Order: sequence, then C-alpha cells, then structure tokens
Amino acid sequence: MTGRILIGTDEAGYGPNLGPLTVVATAWHLPDGVEPLDLWDELTSVLTCTPERGDQRLFVADSKKVFSPGKGLEALEVAVLAFLNLIKVNTSSIDQLCCGISMVSQTVPFSDAYLAEPWNTMPGLRLPVDSSGDHISEWVTTLNTELQARGIQLLGIRARIMFPEEFNQLVTLADSKGVVLSNATLQLVRDLADSCAADADLSDRPTLVVCDKHGGRNRYDELISQHFDDQFVFRLEESREKSRYRMGSMDFCFRTKAEEFLPVALASMVAKYTREVLMHQFNHFWAQHIPGLKPTQGYPLDAKRFREDIAASVESLNVPINQLWRSR
Repeated sequence: MTGRILIGTDEAGYGPNLGPLTVVATAWHLPDGVEPLDLWDELTSVLTCTPERGDQRLFVADSKKVFSPGKGLEALEVAVLAFLNLIKVNTSSIDQLCCGISMVSQTVPFSDAYLAEPWNTMPGLRLPVDSSGDHISEWVTTLNTELQARGIQLLGIRARIMFPEEFNQLVTLADSKGVVLSNATLQLVRDLADSCAADADLSDRPTLVVCDKHGGRNRYDELISQHFDDQFVFRLEESREKSRYRMGSMDFCFRTKAEEFLPVALASMVAKYTREVLMHQFNHFWAQHIPGLKPTQGYPLDAKRFREDIAASVESLNVPINQLWRSR
C-alpha cells in the first residue's frame, strides 16, 4: 500500500461550564496523487461542505455550520453515525458509541467516568435521536462504495471525553485548560499514529497531522516531542495563522480554519455530536427532578442560570459541585 496517512483533530465544549469537553481525531489513508485538500473534490458526489438548496449529499463541515440547537440533531447525526458505522463502531446508544471510540489507554476508562455521573445510565440514550436508522444504513453503503472506488480509507476515529470532575482535576494539575486541551489532542494523535504503525500495510507511510490552533498558542514543538517519546522536532514555521513541524516521517500543522480539511471537519462533527447527546441525557435527568426546567447547552451565561435553577435539587441529591461545574 502506498500513499499517506492524514490525521485531523478538533474539539467541542472547550468554553462551557457544564458538560464534557470532547476532543476527537480522525485518521485516513489517501492514495498517491491525492492531496489532503483534494478530499472534497474526490468525494464531491457524496459529500459537500457548502450545500445548496435541495442538496442530497452529506453535509460535512465545521460543526458550527452543520448544527444549530433550534434545528435538531438530524444533519449532524446522519453524517456522524454513517461514518462511525462505516468503521463498525457500535452506535446503538450513546454509551456504546463513546466506549467504541474512546482511547483505551486513558487514565480513567470512559465507562468508569461515564457511570460516575449521576445523569448517565447504562444503557444510555438510544441512537439515532432525530434521524432514521435505515437512512443512515443507506449512507454507510453509499460512502463505502465511493471510498473504495477512490482508494480512500477511513482508518479510525478516537475521542477523549472529559467530564467535569476529571477536567477540573487535570486543569488544577496543569494550571491551564489550554494545556489540558493540547495534551488530549496529542494523546489522540499518538494513539492513532501507533495504531497505524502496528499495521504492516501502513507502518512506513508518511503522515500529516492537521489540528485547529489552540487559542493564542503559536509554539507546539515541545508539546509534540513530549507525546512522542522526546523525539527531535524540526520547527518549519510559526505564525498566528499556521505553525508547522516535522518529526521523522510525520508532519504537523496547527492552523486557523483547519476545518477546511475533511478529517478535521469530521472530527469537529463527531466531537459536537457526542457532547450534544450527552447533554441531552444531562438535561433529561434534571428535568425529571424539576418539571418545566429550561434545558441548557452549558455555556457560561446560561450555565449560571441553570445552576441557580437546579441549586435546591443539587443540595437534596447531594451532587458534589466539582462533578457538576467546570472550574474554567
């Protein structure tokens, strides 16, 4: 097998005070002659990042473009579940989905962290929520046919889902939530890179990693080295728009508008979808205790309102505030 590996990462839930931070990476194999930005053109018959009226293709883009709370989950859900089913992830419920894509090597196993939350149960919310299982199955077949015809392969999807209690602990240790995000991102990249290296057909393939820039950070060479056994990292470029590095056969690019790359756009959508469904469970739990309670997405201003609305129930249920509220 020739060609190269392309890994893209993104997150959802970096800013909220309620709910998890979800960081996701997707890994792809591209055949010779297909450049990373060419993926849109290669798959234009089935995917689009700029849909027109009546467009029947899957909408894959930055999750902020695909999803809005008032329109429901369907557009986001169909694409996310189709790609996850393509690689045989169990998507029958949110806990099965998250267990299927979470890193095995993370300090706190996902299932333990999930069940520690009072609002999470086994089994979790059944999927799909807003779309049809048959419709998703049709898309799995369509995607599989097109990807095979183009010689393009989705190799894997990995997630790092941090609920408030673990997030707060990691932020306290690092004294920076930016460092927590950066560490989670590179842990996912390392996990997927190791998985590819263990495959005899992929072990010697050059790899490009594309990540959305993390806040105002411009320098990432020490971070990369830290997560790859202190290997030497060559600094190629550092600017406000783009920071590029080389380490052996791996190139890293941290850039603005990284969702212009399909693997990053899909990572953004998977991260957003998993967080939104987990927030569905969170809101349903509190609504059972407080009828008529307005749901929240967890972002600061509304999170403060929600926290005040549930204060009496938090006390009566003896829910530790560190388990509910993210410190930063």
